[in-house]
Amino acid sequence: MARKRLLLISPRGTFFGKNPEHQAFKRTCREFQFFDYTWTGFANGLVIVGALTPPNYDVHYIDENIEPVDFDEPADLVALTAMTQQATRMYEIAAEFRARGVPVVAGGLHANLLPEEVAGHVDAVCVGEAEALWPRVIHDFEHDGLKPIYRHAERADLSRAPQPRYELAREKYYPSIWIETSRGCPHRCKFCAATIRYRDLLGYKPIDAVIEEVRAVKERWNNPYILFSDDNFVVDRARTKELLQRLVPLGIKWSGQSDVSFYKDTEILELMHKSGCMMMLVGFESVSTETLEGIDERNWKYRTLATYEEAIKRIQEQGIGVYGSFTLGLDTDTLSTAEETSAFIRKNYLAGIQVSCVTPFPGTPLRREMEAQGRILADKPWSYYTVFDAVYQPRNMTPTELEEASLNVYKNFYNREFSLAKTRHFKGIYRNLVKKEMVREAARDGALASSGRSMV
Repeated sequence: MARKRLLLISPRGTFFGKNPEHQAFKRTCREFQFFDYTWTGFANGLVIVGALTPPNYDVHYIDENIEPVDFDEPADLVALTAMTQQATRMYEIAAEFRARGVPVVAGGLHANLLPEEVAGHVDAVCVGEAEALWPRVIHDFEHDGLKPIYRHAERADLSRAPQPRYELAREKYYPSIWIETSRGCPHRCKFCAATIRYRDLLGYKPIDAVIEEVRAVKERWNNPYILFSDDNFVVDRARTKELLQRLVPLGIKWSGQSDVSFYKDTEILELMHKSGCMMMLVGFESVSTETLEGIDERNWKYRTLATYEEAIKRIQEQGIGVYGSFTLGLDTDTLSTAEETSAFIRKNYLAGIQVSCVTPFPGTPLRREMEAQGRILADKPWSYYTVFDAVYQPRNMTPTELEEASLNVYKNFYNREFSLAKTRHFKGIYRNLVKKEMVREAARDGALASSGRSMV
């Protein structure tokens, strides 16, 4: 069978928004740069597509954030993925290849949100999960011709998902490596595009497969920092405990994302620490009861707000940093909400923060509300949908004030003075952890001695 060449391309994007003041802060604040660096990784969906591609294809992965696209590179087929902020650039790349007679397929978040729009710029759009769609795309490409839109009839069976082709990503460019253990989230927040992205119910990879992926990453990267990309890492508690137990002997350092509920389970907290968890990103969203009321379908986060401080304390006392994620700009938010958020963050010594401007992504309930009220800013194209740029008219402030308020929260947190205070806070936590471990070791040694068993 003749060999073919497939290009997998992740278009250029903007991190931390287009506001010049945000970009200046990003360039000059060393404390912020550490977290920017840690959470940088490749487009996991494309290396999954690479794994689903037949062996008679030579596959080249291109991340335009670190290397330019060579439009004259020989290719039989191009596959693109994009978040909404990358959509315009995706269309530009597609146009260049199509002008050269190379067919282009698009998938990813924006393609799932607005497939008809995307279909106007490419030869085929994948709406759904790659595992369920890519084999059909390849078959049609080789035989009957590509169809304009592919939609999966059922959810992908993650128990049969192949290991992503991590070797496609360049070794030296990625400080962190994404690994997926599950897909989906039980919370349907009205501004979140992830919950409408691919599946309405959670799906899980087999734990054996996850462990093999971790081992593969360790073989390719020297001492990798692993980011588990699950929207909500700790939903199935029993499965999470089994996975964490299996991670302990692998000696990795890792972070993940979750809602805050896992703080109640002492066994999970201890296993997280033992398995190398350094930090968990937790979607707090807001510290305002007014803002949280109705933010998700079950009003879960509204009912959970009262536990936030206790949860942070219990998680961080186990040596796991809490990276708090907050959203500013919903209809009950005012400029004082940003000040209250900043005070909460500093009071509880969060290890890191992400503070975003609420963004009405296409397909979300929030988008429908904002469109009906005529509040979407017409002068903000998709490239501004970075979650750090204000793209609609907030109710109680101007778009500029919203961007300034979110930046001020960052400035109050990511600075040398507060970083030193955090360092002192966490040193006390680590000293206590060491003391507890010494007590446990002494108790174990005492038990062995009293049993009369010889150690030689």
